Amino acid sequence: MIVGHLIGGNEIEGICEGTVIINDEQLKVSYEDLVAVCGNISLGDLDTSITTFRSEEAVERDYIKLIQAYDDEIDEDFVIDNHLAKQVCYSSYEINFEKKTLILKIETYE
Repeated sequence: MIVGHLIGGNEIEGICEGTVIINDEQLKVSYEDLVAVCGNISLGDLDTSITTFRSEEAVERDYIKLIQAYDDEIDEDFVIDNHLAKQVCYSSYEINFEKKTLILKIETYE
C-alpha cells in the first residue's frame, strides 16, 4: 500500500485537525488537506505492485498523473515532497477524541 492510499482510503470522520509524520519528519501539509486530495483517488485506480517489470518510479509517475487528473494545479512536487507514492512499511494513529485531533505516523520503505 502506498502512503496516498493509506491517507485517502482511511479518513477518520469527525477529526478536525491532524498532523502527518513520515519517517520521523512532520509534513508541512495538514492531514485534512492530504485527505482532500488523496481521498479522491480510488484504491483500484492504481496498480501499486512493484515487480521486475514495474518500478517504484513508475508507480510514482502514475500516481502523479492521477492526482493531476483530479486537480491539474497540483504539481509533482506535492506527491514527491509528501511521500504519497512511497510504500508503507508501518503506520499508527494517535487520536484525541476530546479535541478531535490526530497524529498519523508512517514509516516507508526507503
